[in-house]
Amino acid sequence: MKINLQKLSRRIVRTIIFLITLYLLTLVFFYFKQERFFFNPKHLDKNYVFEFAEPFEEINIEVDKDIFLNAVLFKAKPSKGVILYFHGNAGAIHDWGKRAHLFLENNYDILFVDYRNYGKSDGSYCSSDELFLDAQKVYDYTKSRYNEDSIIVLGFSLGTGMASYVASKNKPKMLILNAPYYSWKTLIEEEIAPPVPKFLIKYDIPSYQFVKDVTCPIQICYGTRDFLINPDTNAKKLKAIQPDNIILHPITDAGHNGLHITKEYYDLLREIL
Repeated sequence: MKINLQKLSRRIVRTIIFLITLYLLTLVFFYFKQERFFFNPKHLDKNYVFEFAEPFEEINIEVDKDIFLNAVLFKAKPSKGVILYFHGNAGAIHDWGKRAHLFLENNYDILFVDYRNYGKSDGSYCSSDELFLDAQKVYDYTKSRYNEDSIIVLGFSLGTGMASYVASKNKPKMLILNAPYYSWKTLIEEEIAPPVPKFLIKYDIPSYQFVKDVTCPIQICYGTRDFLINPDTNAKKLKAIQPDNIILHPITDAGHNGLHITKEYYDLLREIL
């Protein structure tokens, strides 16, 4: 059988051009729609009525002109202070608020806040700077109701970047990071979506830069079976920045989303709070 090399070469070239074009179009789509990948919000109607087992106060915190972040505050009796909770990239506080008992049982009030475009919150994000500014506004609100030395800042996954930011700019009692990343851009580029060049990622949340400026004690919790945010390249690298001020708490056999349902995490909260 005689092979037409010229014809075969043209097919190979066309295939390569097609694949390159497809890749470039995918990158363009990713750049303009990356909020869909990074943020996975649950939208709630403005008239949605929260239902929790514990009493709560619903709050709307103004972060910009005509933009309010929706939040729920649970109060402990007696209360040693408040935990400001920056949640992960999915869902909304109608789900995250179900974790309130973990903190109430340790005599801490707990404030859950939804980011822009989550739950009943207004607006949307175009840059990481807006995330940081909103986080500071929420911290300022918290400080208007509590003494700063009784505020603990807690972040989970995506929220660990915002938690680290406000802790670096203020003086809370403690910073707790659950399943943290070292750098959002690095996480996306090297671990979650390697084909995506770093320069296309609009959101830069360099937790490692914030952590070095935090002066309060830092507790880092992670699951030993977290296959989404690898502890070896994230939590343990953060520990190296402030080895004398950061305590690592590996939660045995827990995955990324399962920390809060383990007895080990429950016992840890009783120890550190």
